[in-house]
Amino acid sequence: MVMPNIDAEAAGAALTRAETLQRRVRRRSRWYVRYLQIYGAGAFVATLLLGLGPRGVAASVAVWGAVVAALSAYAVRQPVSRHGFARRHAMIIASWAVLYAAVLMPGVLWFEGELLWWLPGAVVVSLPAFLGARLEGRR
Repeated sequence: MVMPNIDAEAAGAALTRAETLQRRVRRRSRWYVRYLQIYGAGAFVATLLLGLGPRGVAASVAVWGAVVAALSAYAVRQPVSRHGFARRHAMIIASWAVLYAAVLMPGVLWFEGELLWWLPGAVVVSLPAFLGARLEGRR
């Protein structure tokens, strides 16, 4: 394969353009930090509400449904994401799901209405999103 000759001026312009694009992607992909913060807050509230009995379950479903719908609409409108986004996002959501199940199953069986179970459980369930937001913000 023959590479075309590129003069120094064109090479400099190409590097400048690449740096500009990299800064733009970095700036425009910060949306994911906000996404994860809202996800974590929603997971906390929805999980805490579960412990309040049948009315709490209904409120939890309403809150979680609204949070997921709003975040989904927000995410699909974003023009960029960083390299490795899908893998990181899948890891965060999978971690959330495992922790959610670990809090939910014993909670509904043995700890209905017990704040001493549901409050720490809500914190644990929200951790993957908040930790993900922190790490994403440092990138």
